[in-house]
Amino acid sequence: MAYDRSQRVYLRLRASSASSGIDFEIAPNPAFVDEDVRVCVRGLAASALLSIQAATEDDQGRRWSSLGRFRADSDGVIDSSLRESCGGSYRGVAPMGLLWSMESAAASADGNSSFAKNNSLPDRVDFEALIDGCVLARTSLARNFLAPGTATRDLKTPSEAKDFGARAGAGTSSGAGETTVGRLFIPPGRGPHPVVIVLSGSGGGFDLDKAALLSRHGFATLALAYFGIAPLPTWLHRIPLEYFEAALTWLSAQPEIDSRRVGILGVSRGAELALLLGSTFPQIRAIVAYAPSSVAWAASGRDKSTGELIPCWTWRGKPVPFTPLPLRGFMWRSAFPVVALKRPVMFRDLFRAGLRNRKAVERAAIPVEKIRGPILLISGGDDHLWPAAEMSEAIIARVQREGGAHATEHLHFAHAGHMLRYPHLPVTARDSRNKHLRGARFSFGGTPAADAEAQTQAWRRAIAFLHANL
Repeated sequence: MAYDRSQRVYLRLRASSASSGIDFEIAPNPAFVDEDVRVCVRGLAASALLSIQAATEDDQGRRWSSLGRFRADSDGVIDSSLRESCGGSYRGVAPMGLLWSMESAAASADGNSSFAKNNSLPDRVDFEALIDGCVLARTSLARNFLAPGTATRDLKTPSEAKDFGARAGAGTSSGAGETTVGRLFIPPGRGPHPVVIVLSGSGGGFDLDKAALLSRHGFATLALAYFGIAPLPTWLHRIPLEYFEAALTWLSAQPEIDSRRVGILGVSRGAELALLLGSTFPQIRAIVAYAPSSVAWAASGRDKSTGELIPCWTWRGKPVPFTPLPLRGFMWRSAFPVVALKRPVMFRDLFRAGLRNRKAVERAAIPVEKIRGPILLISGGDDHLWPAAEMSEAIIARVQREGGAHATEHLHFAHAGHMLRYPHLPVTARDSRNKHLRGARFSFGGTPAADAEAQTQAWRRAIAFLHANL
């Protein structure tokens, strides 16, 4: 059961200087992170020009801030969800623009320019109302990921595990010498609950924040790492699908979980994996794939001892057939714009070149027709990481050609890029670095406004899709 909004308090918080006669009204407060919030300022002169500044910190302690400039209505009120911003970090009417338009000088300087959030702890946003640089009112908004009463349980594996594909969940009774590789969020209310496995992309590790937020909609969620933390592989290569089979077995043993209603939500390489798992394990009944792939891809680089290409995935001790990446030619073509012009890499062209290898693509195509439930595909038309929109259409074509029994939906956003997460996160970063891609600076594509709209619509459709099919 999702958390009842009526349990929360809507706060009207007065200015720190009561003599100004100006106050903020935030509703709801506290709010869930994916919830729309109204930010109003009252007590102004009619048509007064006022700036509202919003600021927060990410998990790396970096400050993010935005500014909107608004003109009060005839009653001396500014409602940022209705009034046009005539300057600052965004322009026009954007109900949540003060949140998604935040920028960070520190994040841009260190190269990891995406908003860092990977835990389920609440965020705080501080607001200031300013005229001519003078602060007239202050207030704060609490933003929660978890519904009250949510329980958590960790999936552990022995820290020295070698064959981790068979050991997920095989922890010791004492808990000593174990590493957490997954975290289960169990929503309040009577179970058993449907469960959604949440898979990250090429950044590795957990998507704890996403899994926590999804759980507030009434799903149990398992944020599951599959590389990037010890004892798992340090980078994306030779990941055994048996590891996920073990995780499914562990889930089925949890009394709060309905093992007949299992879904997966994956992003980018995690979406590729989600489709592979759905075509392998019949327990999976619904898949949400953000920026998916229609084929299994090779890992980057070659085996140093044999010189052979390295698979990303294995099953029963053998490589899952993959499409190789023509890295050498791509790196030569990318050298001038990257080195001389200081531009980020657009990996999309690399994957498009790989897709022209028809024999490899035919061999490595994910057999999505075997998936025993509906699929929701989400793509951006300006994705610079890989051609997710084209690969989504290839997935639909294969389902139709091979006689897949379940519906496949493609939710496409023409002007959005690759980095679609969940609503109301800062989306001003246009590129970033990835330690698992040798520190390369790569371009996401899209625009802040297009990405903000896309990730809000996609998130809401994904939740409705999961409710309808689990």
